[in-house]
Amino acid sequence: MPTVSRVVWTALVFLLLPMVAAADPADYAARRAELARQIGPDAMLILISPPAAQRNGDVDWPFRQEDSLLYLTGQNEPETSLVLVPGETEHKEILFTRDSNPAQEVWTGRIPTSDEVGKSSGVKQVVSSTRFRGFLQAAMEGRSWGGARGAPSPGLKAWRDRVRSGKAMVWLIMENRALGGDLSAERKLVEELRRSYPELQFRDAFPLLTDMRMIKSTAEIATVQRAIDITVAAQKAAMQRVRTAKHEYEIHATIDYTFRNLGACCWAFPSIAASGRNATTLHYGSNNDPIPPGSLVLTDIGAEVDGYSADVTRTYPQDGSFSPEQRDIYEAVLRAQTVSIAMMKPGAHMTDVQDAAVKSLGESLLKLGLVTRNERDQVRMYFLHGLGHELGLRTHDVNDRMRKLEAGRIVTNEPGLYVRPADVRANPAYLALSAPEKAGIDAALVKYADIGVRIEDDILITDGEPKNLSAAAPRTVAEIESFMASGN
Repeated sequence: MPTVSRVVWTALVFLLLPMVAAADPADYAARRAELARQIGPDAMLILISPPAAQRNGDVDWPFRQEDSLLYLTGQNEPETSLVLVPGETEHKEILFTRDSNPAQEVWTGRIPTSDEVGKSSGVKQVVSSTRFRGFLQAAMEGRSWGGARGAPSPGLKAWRDRVRSGKAMVWLIMENRALGGDLSAERKLVEELRRSYPELQFRDAFPLLTDMRMIKSTAEIATVQRAIDITVAAQKAAMQRVRTAKHEYEIHATIDYTFRNLGACCWAFPSIAASGRNATTLHYGSNNDPIPPGSLVLTDIGAEVDGYSADVTRTYPQDGSFSPEQRDIYEAVLRAQTVSIAMMKPGAHMTDVQDAAVKSLGESLLKLGLVTRNERDQVRMYFLHGLGHELGLRTHDVNDRMRKLEAGRIVTNEPGLYVRPADVRANPAYLALSAPEKAGIDAALVKYADIGVRIEDDILITDGEPKNLSAAAPRTVAEIESFMASGN
């Protein structure tokens, strides 16, 4: 094709990426209906927004809604609370949101109206967030309360009867997300309600929401795919930038630019752009060091789109060509990933998938002289983390580790090898070896010292073969070298 500028090419890439339609309010309504069915007529579910997270002084971090509240309503606004009361006739769903405030909106931007919130969420009863506390007290005491726009509203008769009979169950998310040992807002609310209304029972909604969120709908899969496509574009941009970049932060800047330029709100987690020995640090994050010529560069990155995450890792040579030693380690990781991805089908368990990856890594490490036996403890001197995790509204999304794989789940697959000689020599598995065995490993450690490789892809479990949603990012040695040489 004719030569085009980098800016024009980026715009063309954006146009070629599949667009994702806004979430259908009917999807949110269906999720709420299913959750209401599960908790039953004796229940009241309460979900509340997290408080603003302060960066420093009077500067806050960008607001990010609580995952399950976003999942059930699509609302990414602070001061939002959802109440489900399945046993009621008139007040089954109530969404409390901020009022319009022209004085505040001058500073922080427009606040959606109650009509807009109702339309986008599918909740018919949208009430001012200032009435949330009054509603809770009135509901527990069987009194009327100020409903939408402050109009008098009858009390929740069915709920009142359940409170009086001792059957009332309040469901909240009990997962403690607060830092520093403080109680989360939900747990504080539980303690407050328990003191005031000892007849109430309390249940944790988190396991139910985990079960629902693990299986992704068609719309959710499309949104995750959009985040992955943007992330793949950023990986490709990084592979091209590394040929001329002098520092890791230049790679990081290219990634961030690509995310925003292609429509992602932000990163799903802080990007890792690690070169040379830094690639052997699992969650390296400073991204400031000079890039050693000829070294490997590991970029572990993920864009976020409409609350959903991508998570894709690629490792590639700074100069565009793998050295023999780099290729040895890379091919070992790639073989393990290829073998284990093939096993990611309904009915399989991730522990078995990981065991297959560990076995494959051990076979390669044995050939390279980095272990003396293909045993888990020896392989673990170099493979330092788990094989994968759920992907969705969190990068490490909610998960029931006891469940076997099912169609509709998205799970990462990310084997890695990290050759850190000092750490290997301090490992109990190494220390238990004989002197000749240690000498053999020591020689291999000199040859492969400070090489770190991780390959991570996002896998959709289907009724048939697993689908690699991030396959468009160059993955094999030949693909990476060819792409980096092409200049495109």
